[in-house]
Amino acid sequence: MRIRETTALILFGALVWAGCSAGDGLERYRVSGEVKFDGQPVPFGEVLFTPDGSKGNSGAQGIAEIKDGKYDTQGSRAPGTAGGPTVVRVMAFRDAGGKELICEHESQVDLPKAATTHNIDIPADAAKRKPGTPEI
Repeated sequence: MRIRETTALILFGALVWAGCSAGDGLERYRVSGEVKFDGQPVPFGEVLFTPDGSKGNSGAQGIAEIKDGKYDTQGSRAPGTAGGPTVVRVMAFRDAGGKELICEHESQVDLPKAATTHNIDIPADAAKRKPGTPEI
């Protein structure tokens, strides 16, 4: 009987370990699109997608790098978003090193709970600009 209990305990532990290591268990949906500032493609930056807790949304947060005005959460360090009410934060940079900030922008959107395209067009007057930053 002791061998059965030990075997059962080992099997249970292996199943729990496999279940925990298979991922975070959060549903994620791919989001891709273009980012423009004042009508021009953003050279470099990041887009951060955070479920809007003030509207009862929770789940996975997504991050995507912007390069030449395009982004895609697939393959990023936080691949995909939870969908639903989401706070979208953009940090736009002139260079790949992130040393010259063009603008920061935050908006709220309601993303579908499915893979989607979401283009972001930031008007010059709606963004927080670093003082003295020239136009793109």
